[in-house]
Amino acid sequence: MAAPVSEMTAQHNFVIPDLVRLYSESYDDKMLKWRAIGAEEKSRNIETITARVANSIDSVLEVGCGTGAVLKKLSADGLGSQFVGIEIGDSQRTRAGQNGGDSRSLEIHGYDGKHIPYEDESFDLVYATHVLEHVTDERGFLHELRRVSRKYIYLEVPCELHMRTSFQALQETLNIGHINCYTPESFALTLETSGLKVKELKVFDLSYAMQRYHSTAARTMVKATLRKILLAANEKLATRIFTFHCGALCEKGHKLNLS
Repeated sequence: MAAPVSEMTAQHNFVIPDLVRLYSESYDDKMLKWRAIGAEEKSRNIETITARVANSIDSVLEVGCGTGAVLKKLSADGLGSQFVGIEIGDSQRTRAGQNGGDSRSLEIHGYDGKHIPYEDESFDLVYATHVLEHVTDERGFLHELRRVSRKYIYLEVPCELHMRTSFQALQETLNIGHINCYTPESFALTLETSGLKVKELKVFDLSYAMQRYHSTAARTMVKATLRKILLAANEKLATRIFTFHCGALCEKGHKLNLS
């Protein structure tokens, strides 16, 4: 006999974390190591998808820059010459110094999490990697990225909705602040209905270092090989079985007119 609706609902209630406290916590050594691995992967993905337009990018803004590790990697690799990062917090942060110096301009500032403190069309490339899944007002956030971009907007998210996704799995991602979940298709739809025009949508596999971080070497080798083979053979099927990262290079498109 099927369980009553009220009983089924109770079984599937989510425990909502204190997001303010979660995002206010300082990074310990383990988290800094994890973020360093992520920065290598994120910067590589950005450079891959912007390769054909890289020569037209001079000024770069990262929204939700954390320690500035991704910006520093892009700076070192020569994608642009002016780099600015903003992160929710104090009005002025200089975390970039923690990551070493660089000959190119690199600044990090705080902001209120809603209004990007720059004028319209201030940057050639505006990007946010693994931020959208944390944002309560997705379209408001995307409108702000669109507003301050002169040419391109890049977004990247984990696509965590697939046939193996369970309530428990969603709770685990919720515990780290993922309040929005996507498939590649729903990600593209969110972008296109937020005033962005997707030029290229690309599914990225996780690096071996990232897969290895929370698993054993033997298990990682088997799973990484299976993921790679499946992604090469049938990308859509692969994203229905495993979590991949999805990046989108966008230009300004038409905003929805609901009036």
